[in-house]
Amino acid sequence: MMTRAAINNSLFLVGLLLQIGLLVLVCLRGLARRIPSFTLLLFFYPMRSLVLFVLPRVIGPADFGVAYRELSLFGLLLQVVVAAEIGWRLWRVLGSLRWGLLLVPVVAWLGAVALWAVLPGRTPLPVDRLQMFCSITMLLLCGLALAGRTGSLLLRVIAGLGVFGAVDLVATAGKSFAALHRDAASFAVWSYADAGCYLLVVIFWMASLRGE
Repeated sequence: MMTRAAINNSLFLVGLLLQIGLLVLVCLRGLARRIPSFTLLLFFYPMRSLVLFVLPRVIGPADFGVAYRELSLFGLLLQVVVAAEIGWRLWRVLGSLRWGLLLVPVVAWLGAVALWAVLPGRTPLPVDRLQMFCSITMLLLCGLALAGRTGSLLLRVIAGLGVFGAVDLVATAGKSFAALHRDAASFAVWSYADAGCYLLVVIFWMASLRGE
């Protein structure tokens, strides 16, 4: 049976290769100029994974914690930029549905606050409201894109982000309760579900963006 370290290393390697492959595909197909912020996000994720894989071997736990939080915050800010770009593109094509975009940040923030309020507060792993805000935002944008029957490129990008956002919300709740009860096995399952979902989304993007 594989150890947890072996599973983590395998996921890291497979995920890194898949993400680099997706980034190369996006660049070779000329999509980087059409979806620049999304391309930047695709570049950041594997670079972050690589940095976080190497850092524990060269710095102490305290410094690693600082680096992890800073990289996580930068990743969330990139998600906000991606959501803003997608929102602007949707505004131009949604017609009468475009006014729903004005409600997205409000509904997303209220949803994040509501989830934060119902999830366990005093746990070893505090819930990140900004991450929940980003996940709900992507989910709402996905719903609007589907309702408005937008172009294939934009729809495929936001569909992947929306699916991952939904799974991430469920996994966040699962990890929160697992941390509350100090259930390491459940916490690992939810963490792997989150990571596995993103890899499936990356595979979906690789398959669907080939024709763009």
